[in-house]
Amino acid sequence: MGSEETTVASQAGEVVCGRPFQLPTASGLRLTGKFPESVSADRQMVRGTVEVTAAKAVRGVAAQNAEAFLVREGRVVTTPLPQDAMGVQWTLAAGESKSVPAPASLVSCEKNGGALPAGDYEIYARFVLAADDGKSAPAYGGPWPLRVE
Repeated sequence: MGSEETTVASQAGEVVCGRPFQLPTASGLRLTGKFPESVSADRQMVRGTVEVTAAKAVRGVAAQNAEAFLVREGRVVTTPLPQDAMGVQWTLAAGESKSVPAPASLVSCEKNGGALPAGDYEIYARFVLAADDGKSAPAYGGPWPLRVE
């Protein structure tokens, strides 16, 4: 009965290893990513940046990095890297942008791990701003193409 896991649907925005990934509806923040188009298969990480743009003025606390992860053929193949729990104060005016690092793992999130096989992937990013007004929702961006060679 190992096929049960492959038929379970994911909630939009849920990042679970091996499960389908659906981009949720837009929040008050827009993410625009800048990642290399290709990377060597012997690397364990790819580094990019994500520009966070506010639709309306916002203040709050967020992690220092965006959480980037890879999807192949619609399924999550890497999960976001762990981050330091230290938050950073954010203040953005309407239309203002700020860039943050967005490192992504190139190691499979499957039980046995290991380097990702060569091929085409999509990078997505998630950014969570805990707003001072208590209205916090993760923002997502992507997909951005990545070829592992």
